[in-house]
Amino acid sequence: MIVRLKSKDSNYPDLSITQSYFVLGIEADDYRILNDYGQPYLYEADLFNVLNSQEPKDWIVDIGEDGERYAYPELLNEIGFFEDFFDQKKEQMFIFWHVVNKMLSKVA
Repeated sequence: MIVRLKSKDSNYPDLSITQSYFVLGIEADDYRILNDYGQPYLYEADLFNVLNSQEPKDWIVDIGEDGERYAYPELLNEIGFFEDFFDQKKEQMFIFWHVVNKMLSKVA
């Protein structure tokens, strides 16, 4: 899935309107993307236009109690994974970059 910011927003200085972003996962309907600083943050989906809606076939998809959508590659789909990543735990950092490199190599 590839998205682009609809319009420049001073609340999001880490995103550019000229940049296309590969969605790494979906969490409560928000998109997790690598921002312009290389950080995998969550952003509200309505900030973006979808350029390519195709999601990787290997994503694990769940629907929450309120109908919200969750979708991630299996290795990134553990509860607390991104908390551990941002706490700079080596195993999660290694797994994250391994998965991202694999995902991006498929779209290149």
